[in-house]
Amino acid sequence: MMNNVEKIIENRRRKKINKYQRVINHLPHEDPKNPGEIIVDVYDVLVAFNVTCPATAHGLKKLLCPGTRGVKGKLQDLKEAKASIERAIELEEKQTETK
Repeated sequence: MMNNVEKIIENRRRKKINKYQRVINHLPHEDPKNPGEIIVDVYDVLVAFNVTCPATAHGLKKLLCPGTRGVKGKLQDLKEAKASIERAIELEEKQTETK
């Protein structure tokens, strides 16, 4: 019997999942007509949660995939996510000042 990590690796091989996509398993009682799993990526999550600020979106992407995109390490991604969220706060403060 495979554990969750092994299932994800196998699904990636079988379905050619990219570095931003993840397999989400759901239980049969959640959707009896379609039990099993769905594949979503970071961008699906941003749309589902109506994230419209580019700085917030950038920070969330880094928080969801820290150190896994093959470019930067986890610590660097976390620092950059923090900077992006700080920028999002600045933008939001600027918007509320003008209202």
